[in-house]
Amino acid sequence: MRRPSADHVRSCLRFRQEDDLLRVWVDGGADSQQVRIAYWQEMVAEAKRLACRRLLVMDRKKGRSATPLELAELAMLFRAEAVHFDAIAVVEPNADFIPVLEHGEIAARMLGINLRIFADARTAQHWLDYGYQDAD
Repeated sequence: MRRPSADHVRSCLRFRQEDDLLRVWVDGGADSQQVRIAYWQEMVAEAKRLACRRLLVMDRKKGRSATPLELAELAMLFRAEAVHFDAIAVVEPNADFIPVLEHGEIAARMLGINLRIFADARTAQHWLDYGYQDAD
């Protein structure tokens, strides 16, 4: 399924359900917090609608990463949704952004959201299949 994100700012989300796993590809759109919040809202709504307890988010190439403050805000906005998900893996294709995104991972985990950032889809999928229940 392919459709524009909720805010209609040239973002596009593609979804594919595999049992209780929802794969999401995020493409296009502006690099703003407003756009980021809108597409996360849409991903969460779709996962809940399909009863998917695991998310694999394939991030798009973008001009800039979210800041640590923006990531903390995003985690705070979605902390109540943590009960609906066992694990969320985010694949970031730009290795330069991973150190900043790890701040978001820490903020999310401190709020009870089982989220991890990965550099490649294979490692993310492995964690979702076998490792998310293990203590880190």
